[in-house]
Amino acid sequence: MRIFVILILISLFSWFYLEALAGGDIEWVKDHLSMLGVNLVLSVVCLTVAMTLIVLTPMSSLFAGSLFTGMAIILLALKKWDDGESFETHGAYNMLVFLVIAVPLNGLIQSILLCQRKMTTTKFHRLMTFSVVGTAILTTMMLMYYHSIWGQGANGAHLVHGTLAGRELCEWEGANIPVVDLLPNYVQNFWTGQLSCPVVTGIEAEWTYDGILTIRCLNQGFKDSDQQPTYDILPDTRSWSAADKIMHTYNKKINERITRRTYTEPVHVNIDGVEAIIANCEQDVSKILVRVTKHDEVLERVKAVAKARQEQEETTTAATEDEQKLVDILHGDSPNIGKINDNTDETNNHSSDTIELTDKKPRKPNVMVLFMDAVARRQFYRKLAKTAAVVASLDKSSQGGPQLHEFFRYHAVGFNTDPNSRVVYTNTPDRQEPAASPIWKDFYEAGYITSRVEDNCEDWSTQYTGRESSQYFDHELQAPFCLPPYYALEGNPFSNFQGPYSIVARCMHGSNVHTYAFDYMNQFRRAYPDQPWFQMGSFIEGHEGTGEVLLSIDSDLSKFLKGMEEDGSLENTIVFMMADHGLHMGINFMFTPNGRIEHMNPYLSVILPPLITERYPSLARGLAHNQQSLVTGYEIHATLKMLASGQMPEYGDNDDTDGGAWRKGTLFDEEIDPTRTCEQAKIPEG
Repeated sequence: MRIFVILILISLFSWFYLEALAGGDIEWVKDHLSMLGVNLVLSVVCLTVAMTLIVLTPMSSLFAGSLFTGMAIILLALKKWDDGESFETHGAYNMLVFLVIAVPLNGLIQSILLCQRKMTTTKFHRLMTFSVVGTAILTTMMLMYYHSIWGQGANGAHLVHGTLAGRELCEWEGANIPVVDLLPNYVQNFWTGQLSCPVVTGIEAEWTYDGILTIRCLNQGFKDSDQQPTYDILPDTRSWSAADKIMHTYNKKINERITRRTYTEPVHVNIDGVEAIIANCEQDVSKILVRVTKHDEVLERVKAVAKARQEQEETTTAATEDEQKLVDILHGDSPNIGKINDNTDETNNHSSDTIELTDKKPRKPNVMVLFMDAVARRQFYRKLAKTAAVVASLDKSSQGGPQLHEFFRYHAVGFNTDPNSRVVYTNTPDRQEPAASPIWKDFYEAGYITSRVEDNCEDWSTQYTGRESSQYFDHELQAPFCLPPYYALEGNPFSNFQGPYSIVARCMHGSNVHTYAFDYMNQFRRAYPDQPWFQMGSFIEGHEGTGEVLLSIDSDLSKFLKGMEEDGSLENTIVFMMADHGLHMGINFMFTPNGRIEHMNPYLSVILPPLITERYPSLARGLAHNQQSLVTGYEIHATLKMLASGQMPEYGDNDDTDGGAWRKGTLFDEEIDPTRTCEQAKIPEG
């Protein structure tokens, strides 16, 4: 009878697993995710019960071995049947989740059965009672603790529940029990190896600010051969068309347009737009070099924008004065009508005054957007402990320095990057025809020097709007992140064990991919110390099912932010640290309400420099007001739009005569209702 039950369980295990392989487009997967998760868990349960019964049922070793072998063959066949990594065919992800649950569960059960065989009944019962009760008590206490700190922010700030200033605040729906906090760091992908990258030795290479490239190959075998070092010049991608930048074409075009040259002695490499080179010795002994320098044509563009804006202001001011004179005459306040047009001297004097005043205009603040894909607010503190500590330390508000503001009810407006990033960058969650202009166009046309780097082979505008917009970036680093082996040249580049969505260390030429992005951002900032700039850095480390790869960026991100403080950049830079949504894959998201809550509660904080807080105290008040308010990417877009547009009164809040209309709809808006609903915040149902 037991044999019959075992065979039925093996059949059910196979059937439930096949049911969990059902797929479709992203909307179908979203709607059926619970069903897929339940089928996968039932598959694990059936397999586990079958394996347990095999151990407990008297049978020959040969027959038991045959049953275990049969189940292993079925697992291999199921993997072969669907090993896909897309929404339509997602067998590779299913198998990974299946094993993450099944292996420790069966290991635990087999350990219990072994103890039962080796111990007396009394001792075994005592052990089990102590273990179950102790585990239950410890787990309960730990969950209570993690629940209490789930809403914790920097420097004692915390998610407020209930009412604020007598008004009822919105709350997350569902039982928010953070079971995932019970898992220590690295536990979900410890078996994949370290998250650091093996250091490449045997080469020393440098590309100086002046453009001098030096390569030294250190391995004796290479020196004794007749080979010469080479260097690969990676292409500038800013002027490429959208057709060249679409997914699965972009990486191929970059690889096709790499220029390889032989190196014999130090050489001057200063090609317009080229900001990355790969120095090569023998195979697998190479180094990526990044270089950002000040471009004269960029400075000329910025000067031209400033001059045009000043001339426009002078024209507007003169027209306003003439209009006022006419009003005065009509009211009988001017004795000489002829003076309306006879204003040459006055105009010249006004122009002189305007130029003098312009020289004293406060410099516009720099704006930096640090974008982290798929990082929930709680995940930020869970996996980026060093960064969280540095971010908290940057708040020097009590000393008149930078101010930190964190938004505890920042809410996603969609499932994945598509709608959430589109809202932030274009103010709409959907593709538009014609394509909506991205926010960096506003900064570019406002006279900011603009820069973008993303450690994933993806051009945002092409991917999410169907329109290429890199012409609005003065500097763009993309090519290094489109190269194999990090980004596969053929086949699927987004596998579990290779590429931008992988659960393993993401390495290129001996370093984690994000280190090149931080190096690039640092060099850009230092290249333009005296001009206002807008900089975007996008990081993909949070986008994978285990949530562990995010740990790899923690140390370097914290050093990057600390470096900004030490070199004085935070004195004049508004920093937006943000994610588009929380993790939307993995066991926590699939199986717990906490995972669903964190998915819709991404991280968002803003660091205001003293340059702004001293001149515009209303902005700090607005951010403080909205830390507990329900906000979305719409407010982020409005904030960036306002900063780019120059709507801020030039000389501070004292010149604000419109009641703060320039702050309406932004994160600085003090009139956002903390009790507003999801519908009022434009958050769709579901």
